[in-house]
Amino acid sequence: MIYIFLGIALVAIIYFLIGFAIIKKNPSKSKNVVKRVQTVKCPVCQSQLYQGENIISKVYRPMNVPDQLMSVSGCPHCFPRCEPGIQRVCPVCHKPIAQDQTLTARLFNKTTAKKHVHILGCSNCHKSK
Repeated sequence: MIYIFLGIALVAIIYFLIGFAIIKKNPSKSKNVVKRVQTVKCPVCQSQLYQGENIISKVYRPMNVPDQLMSVSGCPHCFPRCEPGIQRVCPVCHKPIAQDQTLTARLFNKTTAKKHVHILGCSNCHKSK
C-alpha cells in the first residue's frame, strides 16, 4: 500500500516539474512578464527621457515632402528651464548653447520606415557652414 502512495506522489512531482519547465520555456504564458522599453536621449542635454516625455521641436512646412527643416528646442529637463546639473550642449560643435538657442535639423519622412532626424548644429555652428 505504501508503494502505491509513493508511486502516485512520484507521478505528481514529475507532472509538476514538466509544467514548471513549460512555463519557464515560454514566459509569455506567465503573468509576470516585464516589457523592455527603448530608451531615448535628448540631443541637447543627453538626459534619458522617461515614458511619456517628448522632445520639444518645430517642423516647418510643406508637410508632404520627404525632407523637412525643423528646429529642436530640447526636452522637459532642459527646456524652457534647465534642471540643476543639466547642461545644454550642441552635439555638432560640442559648445554650450544658451537657453533661447535651438538646434537646426532635417526630418526625413520615409514611406517604408520610421522618421529619421539628422541634427545639423546649433544656431552658431550651422551659420558658419
